[in-house]
Amino acid sequence: MIRSLRARVLAAFALLGLAFLLSVGGALFVILRDLNQQSQEAALTEALVPFVVQVRLRLVAGTAPSQVVAALAPFTEGSDVSVFLTDNDGQVLDTGSASAPGRLVIPGPQRRGDVTNGTYQLGGRSYQYVAATLFADATPGGARALVLAHPDTATAQALGDLVRGLLLALLALLIVGLPLATLLARQVSRPLERLAVAARHVGQGSLPPPLPSEGPQEVQEASQAFNTMTAEVEHARRAQADMLAGLRHDLRTPLTVIGGFAQALQDGTASGEEAGRAAAAIADEASRLDRMVTDLGALADLETGVRPLQLEQLDAGLLARDAAERFAPGAAADGQEVTAATETVPLPLAGDRVAVERILGNLVRNALAAAPRPGGHVRVEVVPLPGEAVMLAVRDDGPGIPSSALPRVFERFYRADPARAGQGSGLGLAIVDELARAHGGRAFAENMPGGGARVGVILPALASAAGSWTPVSAAAAISPPA
Repeated sequence: MIRSLRARVLAAFALLGLAFLLSVGGALFVILRDLNQQSQEAALTEALVPFVVQVRLRLVAGTAPSQVVAALAPFTEGSDVSVFLTDNDGQVLDTGSASAPGRLVIPGPQRRGDVTNGTYQLGGRSYQYVAATLFADATPGGARALVLAHPDTATAQALGDLVRGLLLALLALLIVGLPLATLLARQVSRPLERLAVAARHVGQGSLPPPLPSEGPQEVQEASQAFNTMTAEVEHARRAQADMLAGLRHDLRTPLTVIGGFAQALQDGTASGEEAGRAAAAIADEASRLDRMVTDLGALADLETGVRPLQLEQLDAGLLARDAAERFAPGAAADGQEVTAATETVPLPLAGDRVAVERILGNLVRNALAAAPRPGGHVRVEVVPLPGEAVMLAVRDDGPGIPSSALPRVFERFYRADPARAGQGSGLGLAIVDELARAHGGRAFAENMPGGGARVGVILPALASAAGSWTPVSAAAAISPPA
């Protein structure tokens, strides 16, 4: 079995060429054989016509048929043409010719001067003949028709001509077609070989450079798809490295605090009020670690679909006002303000209540961390959009997001300012993005012209906007609208 693609292309070309030669050769054989037969018949007829008048006159004068044929012998000497006479019953009169049959019935009505042709078999060989009727009805035992016969070589000639023609065609096919087939096989096999080598590199842990787009369209599409895959793998590796770096960074501070205060409590350095503050710091950092573990678990659940979304019809304005009221007391303690700017009429939203509340909570926490203390203002916005969608966003009056960081704000543990640890887990916006995708929507972040940033999500307003709503995991969520 042929396993190489290049060999298969060449074999297919060879089989196609063979099939073409056989089909064309069969048609040409029939045509050439008929042409050769017609040529032989024309030659026999041309040789027969001059003999007809002479033979008839001799027979009318009473010359014996054998003598008449003998008189014609010099004209056919040196050739393989046979001359003989037949009577009314088709019996061949004694001519002494070894290629004359014993009986030759000439078909059809026979009038004087009629010329007919045909073939007969003798000794396993085929003969072609032309017969001219001398008399409408000869006397008993007398000659009626003059026959010239010639071995039928039309088939052999046709085969010879066909073989020569096919050899020339085969030579032309090899000269022209073989290089083309080799070029085609190379254009297909070389990119695939490069693709196989690059895939092995990926399997071994190294990422090859992008593959060139060469060869047929399908091969180019495969190369482009592979390049896209390697780019995604590289991005995933970079994101994983950033996530591990962020996780290490976010774990170092609470672990250092917990370890330091625990050591102070153990060796008695912290006592009295200091011991209480140490215990409170340990509790705060432990709570922060617990939130980080909880958020990591939430992301894992979203990706694996452990908890599918339970969609229902919600009031987006009411959810926004509830979120603002929930965070307002804590923000006021830090000198900040949280408000909700929504319509008074209900704004429908198709979503999971727990998930949407978590989205708003994470957005508000992120905005409060960015807003100045004291005097910062955070506003929760709900805006109906065309196409049966609704925007839930939280705007702050902080310094905004660096333009280089905007494309990466939803990555896990990514921080625009790596030196700022903050009090969050570093996973809040990543969870917002995953939950938005799980709803069939998308998350966005932008800087506002007047200062500050706005971060939010766009979700379907009605269940009918997405057709048949089936709970899906974040990994299986549809692509967000543009």
